Amino acid sequence: MMSHVTLAVAAVALSMALAPAGAMAAPGHSSETENDDHGASAPLEQMREMHQGHEHGHDFEAIEEMPPEQVDRMMGFMRDIGIALPPLDAERGRQLFVDKGCVVCHSVNGVGVEVGPSLDAAEMPSPMNAFEFAARMWRGAPAMAAMQEAELGAVIDLSGQDLADLVAFAHDAEEQKKLTLDQVPEKFRAKLAQ
Repeated sequence: MMSHVTLAVAAVALSMALAPAGAMAAPGHSSETENDDHGASAPLEQMREMHQGHEHGHDFEAIEEMPPEQVDRMMGFMRDIGIALPPLDAERGRQLFVDKGCVVCHSVNGVGVEVGPSLDAAEMPSPMNAFEFAARMWRGAPAMAAMQEAELGAVIDLSGQDLADLVAFAHDAEEQKKLTLDQVPEKFRAKLAQ
């Protein structure tokens, strides 16, 4: 049977593993975290910062009691078994949104076309659920692939990291404010005017 501390550590570790690398912060979270590997204290400090101002509590003390090597091993194990997400980078997501041509079918804050659903952060569910976002894409995959073939000449190739960054961008209102029409590559601008 797991002890209270072990359960608390596992819960906090899971939230650390699934937490974005500061690129997408829900209301009350900070988006100024860094994704670095400066020992076990860096993820813990990121989690503390992200959860400032919440009404619910987290047992960060249980992780503080663990030696840094144990935290690193635990985080490595969680990544190895596939629990952890890749780091989510909304800035890279913004660049992918225009470079890959997502803007030809989706709009963000009025930039783009509304053939597919708008991806305005204000309309996204909160808290962000990357798996639900991917499931919505999966359900729309046949139509999206057909539209990509018709509009872009080929289906867009996305890596897992690309998808993580696009999910981050879709949920980050501050990063979305930086998107302007002049960032859209010339090859896609004519399609926006149609």
